[in-house]
Amino acid sequence: MRTYYDEDDYEGYAAGQDLLVRRFTTWAATQDREIDPFAVISALEFRHTSIDGRLAYWTTPLVRDFLLTCVPRTISATADEAVLVPETFRLFLRYLHETELADPMGEPLADLEGAAVKAAAEFPGAMADERNFGVGKYWVMTAVRHGVDREDSDALNAFLADVRDGKHPYDAELVAEIAARQALEQTVRALPQLPVSLPAEPELAAAAERSSLVVKLRKFVEWVGDGRTLTGTGVLKLADARELVALLDTGDDLDVRSSADLPNLAILFELAKRARIVRVIKGKLVRVAKVAPLVKDALALWTTAFDALPERGLTTKESSYALLLDDCLDFVLPDVLNTVYGMPEPIPVVRLAESAWLACAELVDIGPSIVPIWREGFAAEFGELLTTLAEFGAVELTSGPADPIFSMDLVPENPELPPDVQDRLRAALDAPSVDLVALTPLATYAVRERLRREGRFVPVVGELAAAGPAGVLGVVAEHFSEEEAAAEIGGWLAAHGGREAGLPLLLDAVRACPFRTRASVMLEILTCSLPDGDAVLHGLRIDSALGPIATQLLVERGELAPEGLEPLESLLCLAEQFLGLLESAGPEATASTLAEIPAGERAHLAEALPASGHPDRVGLAELAEVLEQVRPVLAAHPLGGLARSRGNKGKTKKRRR
Repeated sequence: MRTYYDEDDYEGYAAGQDLLVRRFTTWAATQDREIDPFAVISALEFRHTSIDGRLAYWTTPLVRDFLLTCVPRTISATADEAVLVPETFRLFLRYLHETELADPMGEPLADLEGAAVKAAAEFPGAMADERNFGVGKYWVMTAVRHGVDREDSDALNAFLADVRDGKHPYDAELVAEIAARQALEQTVRALPQLPVSLPAEPELAAAAERSSLVVKLRKFVEWVGDGRTLTGTGVLKLADARELVALLDTGDDLDVRSSADLPNLAILFELAKRARIVRVIKGKLVRVAKVAPLVKDALALWTTAFDALPERGLTTKESSYALLLDDCLDFVLPDVLNTVYGMPEPIPVVRLAESAWLACAELVDIGPSIVPIWREGFAAEFGELLTTLAEFGAVELTSGPADPIFSMDLVPENPELPPDVQDRLRAALDAPSVDLVALTPLATYAVRERLRREGRFVPVVGELAAAGPAGVLGVVAEHFSEEEAAAEIGGWLAAHGGREAGLPLLLDAVRACPFRTRASVMLEILTCSLPDGDAVLHGLRIDSALGPIATQLLVERGELAPEGLEPLESLLCLAEQFLGLLESAGPEATASTLAEIPAGERAHLAEALPASGHPDRVGLAELAEVLEQVRPVLAAHPLGGLARSRGNKGKTKKRRR
């Protein structure tokens, strides 16, 4: 059971959704609670189609957004028809926590349930307000009001045809408003970010204190004092500007006729205004008193100024190339920073410059003969931009050989890069030394904060130290590489009394996991992070809960030969494989796989697997139902035939790397 699926993993997500709904429904029935399963489907779809795609990550704003925005937009039902949705959703949140599927970086269950209860009071009004509807729901509900059966697609189509013919009046202004809002609300799944390592906040604050950007902004604010009169065009007086050039050491040429011709000073002036530490009132530049604490907090001041960078005015020249870069800075610079973020090696500047050029070149009409000239000029300005960022303490510029990873996608099969671009990049990256760029820890911190505000998942190694054992294993299994997982698990163990005290807690979490596929990847990533992981697995072969998983992992690693297993152990492993298939592919796919097995062996499986003693009783009950569907009326096959029936179709998928 996974709680994160790639956007194009349609079959995997469908099977995971079905499994969660199925198990939750069973869980609710044991508590004698009436539920609406479609509420769970909608909640999972809401998170799966979000920017980060984490099914089990919930916060109080997300709870309110689901109940008061998503459901009224998408579920074509009245409040009375959807009366069970809020309580079903609240129970589902509790189920996620009881089964320890809940993302440890989400909010506590008590806060989530409280938000759900509050939203439930507003739910009927939200469901009834047509302004909350999506376009599809608006027309379905309008048709229902005219007596159309929403389940009758032919009747719905006929009604819409009558609407187009003008036979049914409707609120055209409202429909246009709904359509416009819906277009703006389209969410795009963000690319997953690798975990990063960050210094402790005091170290980041010390780096901000030393940065030239903070030093210059503070000096600028202090210079403004009680206020400075600007010119009629809203720029600094030339005498004041010359004084500031010397005070701030901007390096501008003072042989100018206007302060507007001092580009480096102009950037600082603009950043101070964007950061809202100064403002213009009636032709006078003044300090903003209420942000005095911000000016004192070096890390907050640096981050605020950094966030203001992707706007026009950051280039220092008036060339056509610089103006083109400046015009597209609002989307090019964030994309560049996101690309560099989290990279294990410095990125060749030429790769970033080429990507930026391809994005910006679409904005201008350039003749083919002069494209090379424009591209070279643009690349030079891009380099100047990186130099400015380096002066602010945002990037580190070095030189050296390019890491091979930056040439791996330069292949004919890559449709995103034209052949001529690939040829240029290959030639550039083959050089013994190229310009390289990496984010500083300050910029890594600031970019991460921005990505978090956008709702993206941006893990930091070490942030799970306070999470529960199931939480840390679940997150690293789905989102971390083996190396990063080893660092995170190692840090968790250190924070929980070391290996002797912490490892039993992690193993208990795997034992308690009610989903075998999830337990398997949790145990796999845990043992991969231990220097003696295989030995740990061998020791677990006799564990009543983890034995089948441990044995199967050892077989997959080549540490055990399948034919060398004892009959009972072999049977338990076979049950483990089919239970994994049932969870990851669903009952229908499992039945299809079983149907391909010879009838005699199938008959024996129907007897042997449910009676195998496998610890997953819930899964065995589901598997027994599937086996009964495909069970032939034949005599049981000898147990020895089981070994011959084992194959890839019965194995669970390995964890994605």
